[in-house]
Amino acid sequence: MSHSRFLAGKQKRAVYLAACGLVLIVGACRKADQGKRDTNSAYTAEEFDKIAKEVFAPIYPYLAQQVKEAYKMSTGVAVDAGSGPGYWSIELAKITDLHVYAMDLDPEAVKIVRRNIKNAGLEGRVEAIEGNVQKMPFADGFADLVISRGSYPFWKDKVAAFKEIQRILKPGGAAYIGGGLGSLIPDEERTKIRDIMDARKIGPPTNLEVSYDEMSRILREAGISEFRISPDAGCLCGLWVEFRRK
Repeated sequence: MSHSRFLAGKQKRAVYLAACGLVLIVGACRKADQGKRDTNSAYTAEEFDKIAKEVFAPIYPYLAQQVKEAYKMSTGVAVDAGSGPGYWSIELAKITDLHVYAMDLDPEAVKIVRRNIKNAGLEGRVEAIEGNVQKMPFADGFADLVISRGSYPFWKDKVAAFKEIQRILKPGGAAYIGGGLGSLIPDEERTKIRDIMDARKIGPPTNLEVSYDEMSRILREAGISEFRISPDAGCLCGLWVEFRRK
């Protein structure tokens, strides 16, 4: 079933893919700018797709399962904001009946997502859409679930982005926006990925790290009064924030 009629504007647009109540996981293991496309980014879209397959591939099924278990959500609409090559979107569609929009700001990333969706045989279940997290092409109350991994630290206006996430969520909807490796991945896999990340220096610059206090200020300024913030045990670049839209 297509949910295109719910998209704001005259036509669908692709959303930029760039690493719990209404849960929002915030963190970064990927250099992706949701506020303005950064042509000086550390990786091209193709390079990041290669890294995602070679390094992060094991985490996406666990992240998908984590979201499914946390929210008991198997139907409806999900938006992956800053989805990069779209592997989390794809894994979530495999184990649920959610219709997933994989959104990324980079047109090249969107092309890669479409390729990955086709290769996974999930055309019609996952849609690649280009867009900016600070002004998403979705109507108010569009999504049951918003997820994101590895994009948040690069958003130019984080307050505006969180306001947008709240806006497109249905009352009671959940957002799981993330960085790090998640809670379900086995310790052996976690250690292996961390070692590779350290050896290859994968992750955001330290100047983009966000403290607990700073994240709390951003969320409150965005109008989110109830939330939970916790670090990701497997990745120093991971900061996880949870909240639910009232």
